[in-house]
Amino acid sequence: MISFTSRQKYYFYSGPMDMRKDIDTLSEVVRSQMGLDPYIEESVFIFMSKNLRTMKILYRGRRRFELTKIRLDDEKFFLPVFDEQCSCYKICWSDFVTLTEGVQVTKMQIKEDVA
Repeated sequence: MISFTSRQKYYFYSGPMDMRKDIDTLSEVVRSQMGLDPYIEESVFIFMSKNLRTMKILYRGRRRFELTKIRLDDEKFFLPVFDEQCSCYKICWSDFVTLTEGVQVTKMQIKEDVA
């Protein structure tokens, strides 16, 4: 079971993602579209569906990948404001918690891009 902490590095993919993708396909997205190495331990990659009801979290732990899916029934996840030129953002643990809890935020802007 994944235990998310502030020690891990969190990366948010800013575009909509097809939620049918599996670990291998999402790892390739991390490499080709986000420009990151999916094999770096303690890395967390966050993907959001187009309708903002589903989130997939790809986690690279010690010697293994794990994939978690979170789906909201009646609500939508809040999508932060991004610079449309960038496809990937490094976010902090507290922003990750805010995103995954489905907390209704009035405005959230992430300024640090990875690419």
